[in-house]
Amino acid sequence: MKQSVEASLRTFTGADEHVVVDLWNATYTRDPISAKRFKRQTLGDPNFSPEGCWLVEVDGKVAGFAVAVAPGVQHVFARPAGVGRITALGVLPSHQRRGLGTILLERALSFLKERDCRRVVVAAHEYYVAGIDRDAYPGGLAFLTSKGFAEVGDAVAMGRMLYDLDWPQKVREGEAALSREGVVVKYVEPQDREVVKGFFQAEFATWVEFYQRKLDDGDELDDIVIAKRGDQVLGYCQRLEADHVGPFGVAEAWRNRGIGGVMLYRLLERMQQKGYRFAWFGETGRAQPYYERAGFKLTRRYAVMAKEL
Repeated sequence: MKQSVEASLRTFTGADEHVVVDLWNATYTRDPISAKRFKRQTLGDPNFSPEGCWLVEVDGKVAGFAVAVAPGVQHVFARPAGVGRITALGVLPSHQRRGLGTILLERALSFLKERDCRRVVVAAHEYYVAGIDRDAYPGGLAFLTSKGFAEVGDAVAMGRMLYDLDWPQKVREGEAALSREGVVVKYVEPQDREVVKGFFQAEFATWVEFYQRKLDDGDELDDIVIAKRGDQVLGYCQRLEADHVGPFGVAEAWRNRGIGGVMLYRLLERMQQKGYRFAWFGETGRAQPYYERAGFKLTRRYAVMAKEL
């Protein structure tokens, strides 16, 4: 077993953005991120604080990092009051089993306690990862378990190849039936902006962030699909980034009418046309059977880990 070492801990500064991204990619080898994504999803989180991000150094060289976020401003990724999140914690393979992970974890837990968190969850963030990948990070699971974390749930990711994409006859028939009711499934257009935001306000309040992100980044809008009846939006489905699909949902009053299936196949078809050969959902929850019927297969299993503070 490797011995403990003298280590120093410091908080994140603006100059550390690429340092943290490099550490992330060296430790979360199955979940690499770009600097742009880290800046948008972590540094851009209204509840992120530099005091909740630490780097551990050995002999003057950075060897690990941790990011903890306490609840505050309510938004799409915010946890309920009293529940904090450790978004990520990683130590370079060459420095593992030297006590550095423990140092980082203890500091993260202290940070969350100081902010009145009574419970902490790890990596329960769908648009990074939905938990701890059981196959990719068994050492991380063992480490957290040894520190008093317990599994409180499971999550799965699903994906499908797009080479053989073909609309099922039932979905085509459903599209025709919806059309007779005045429901049109289409790619979003600039003139739809306000009614789409009205849909979010009525049905999925936090999703407006994803839509606004596409607008702010200047992304093409033809990888956003909506179902619309007159001036009312009934459903929404988008490509988040690369081959990642989500969010995706239908207004409560219009569920079980086939709208979701038509939107999904329309989006997958557009992704195929753009050259994507795979599509995946980061976490499917109770909808797993639904996605299985659309040709999606389980790709990853996550353990949701939590600890009472």
